[in-house]
Amino acid sequence: MGIPKDKFKKLIGHLKPQYYAAFFGAIIMGFIAHMSVFAHNFPVYDTFWNIYFNQDMITSGRQFLTFACGPTSYYNLPWVNGVVSLFFLAVTAVLFTELFHIEKRSLAVLTGAVIATFPAVTGTFAFIYTADGYMLAFLAAALAVLLADRLKYGFLPAIFLLGFSIGVYQAYFPAAILLMIFLLIKKLMKKDSEWKAFFLKCAAFAGTVVGGYLFYVLSLKIMLALSHRTLSGYQGTDKVGAFPLGTIVSGLKAAFLDFKNFTFSGGIFTENIWMKIAYVVFAAISIGFFVYALIKEKTYKKPLKILAILVLLAMVPFSASLICIISPEVLFHILMRMPWVVFFVFGLSCMDCNLKPEKVFSGIGIAAAFVLVFNFVISANVVYFNLNERYEKTYALCLRITDRLEQTEGYQTGDPVAILGGFPNQENYPSTDITEKVTRGYHETSGDYCIESSEKYAEFMKHYLNVTILSADFDTQLEIADTDEFREMEYFPYAGSIKKIHGVWVIKLNG
Repeated sequence: MGIPKDKFKKLIGHLKPQYYAAFFGAIIMGFIAHMSVFAHNFPVYDTFWNIYFNQDMITSGRQFLTFACGPTSYYNLPWVNGVVSLFFLAVTAVLFTELFHIEKRSLAVLTGAVIATFPAVTGTFAFIYTADGYMLAFLAAALAVLLADRLKYGFLPAIFLLGFSIGVYQAYFPAAILLMIFLLIKKLMKKDSEWKAFFLKCAAFAGTVVGGYLFYVLSLKIMLALSHRTLSGYQGTDKVGAFPLGTIVSGLKAAFLDFKNFTFSGGIFTENIWMKIAYVVFAAISIGFFVYALIKEKTYKKPLKILAILVLLAMVPFSASLICIISPEVLFHILMRMPWVVFFVFGLSCMDCNLKPEKVFSGIGIAAAFVLVFNFVISANVVYFNLNERYEKTYALCLRITDRLEQTEGYQTGDPVAILGGFPNQENYPSTDITEKVTRGYHETSGDYCIESSEKYAEFMKHYLNVTILSADFDTQLEIADTDEFREMEYFPYAGSIKKIHGVWVIKLNG
């Protein structure tokens, strides 16, 4: 039947102008930032296990990832995955705009732009084969917060949305908690806010967080039992459902240090002098507007509200780096930094004002945010530039290796091969990476080559050179690497760099 025209017009009429601004701000800036990775196939270390993979990552605590990635197929399709991911980010930007009541269109555009170009998104798009699932999880987390915030019983569907989000990728759980904290702070800042409404909101948010996590844990345990598998322990996943009391103190310390180090000296937001200035100016003006709102709303005259705000602010660093509390030794890389985007959007929301004197400072803050977004775009393209460079260098190296191997007397396709040493030695293949200053903060995007193990060399050659290499099993490779014959071999590309040891053709790249 379709939707009647009058009802459709009424539906569209309910969409606020700032929704369109946030949506298209994300779409346009997202394409400018990420078009390169959408339109090419830039492999990273894990790509070769994901050229076709059903994303069944239940042993890593991501039981819903296979369902989130299913609609776009399980092939590595950069264009499809990228466009779908960007759509999810644009819708998420609309939800953020509504959550923080952003009215000014310029701020709504920047909200979309910041979310779509944020460094954590760039890091995720390096793993484009799973990006659509991750961005759907981020959208689900934001929607869960919106439902819990706006509907009387919204926490009920929010529980399942948040649990689903965690079960796709655990990093968006802290993002949802941060959203809730800043929404509670904004409610306390209003002069007409009442304690009853505040505590009801706290209860709704707490129910969503606890219920969402319980749903995640229970569904994970059930699905693990049904599939007869256990958690791998990767990134602390073996601690799911358990909070060892003995590590709480060390976990809190690790979370605080991680938050401090990444926020103030992580380099991601301060890669060059322009970013440093913009970052400081944006932070200063955001904090200034925050304090100004407390004065304007006369919140400072209400000690209990100030105390509550301070308690909520004290929770921020531990919420942002929540994973460190559960697992202090976790490798907290750029894909897990999406919670930090909440700080930027909250800062933008503080600048939403209409009085003339305020507009001047708001304009400066907006300009600083634009400089940051512009540099996020540049950084993203530098990352993708190096991903392309790494692919080209890896292709050239693998072509030389296969050419030499096939010309080696006695070698036949199907013979076991061990390509040992990881990356080629620096003496024969000096590093030519010129992007390290930028890419070092982005997980698995720096360096000269996109593969480092015998199995991955074999996969690269299979898919990009149409050459079949049978990689020797890992235990055999370890045995060979411990022999005097291997130690005495020359490094590739010298004549003695290819030799048959224990029935395996060995190519020695490095020691």
